Amino acid sequence: MEQHKDALKAAGLQVIAVGMGQPKHARRICGRLAPGLTCLTDEAHEAYARYGLRQMRATEALSFGMLKAAGRALAAGHMQGQAIGDARMLPGTFIIDREGIVRFAHYSSHAGDHPAIADLLRAAATLGQMTESGRSSSAGGR
Repeated sequence: MEQHKDALKAAGLQVIAVGMGQPKHARRICGRLAPGLTCLTDEAHEAYARYGLRQMRATEALSFGMLKAAGRALAAGHMQGQAIGDARMLPGTFIIDREGIVRFAHYSSHAGDHPAIADLLRAAATLGQMTESGRSSSAGGR
């Protein structure tokens, strides 16, 4: 997300990363890996449960997709650091509008499964069109 923060911001998205652990973990990790993003922690894992995220099953740990993602990460020079919190918890990516409605949801099938940035930008454009049409229809009624 850090690499695409300018495109995401231009699309009207504010990226907030939520991880497990304590605030000191977010400061350390995001300060080093994603200084341009807002990073929060969820020590009680409440957000994970509320958004329907789940733990990876043992059979998923050695899936082809997981091994492929690990290979890409290693080839790019990324190494896994110490896991904070539940290392089996799968990530997710959500676009939530200003009213708190989830407009885009990607539930990862493994730790390295993330939506394509193009998919996020398309979802943001669709949301922007919905917002614009809502403004124009409400403005037209005045």
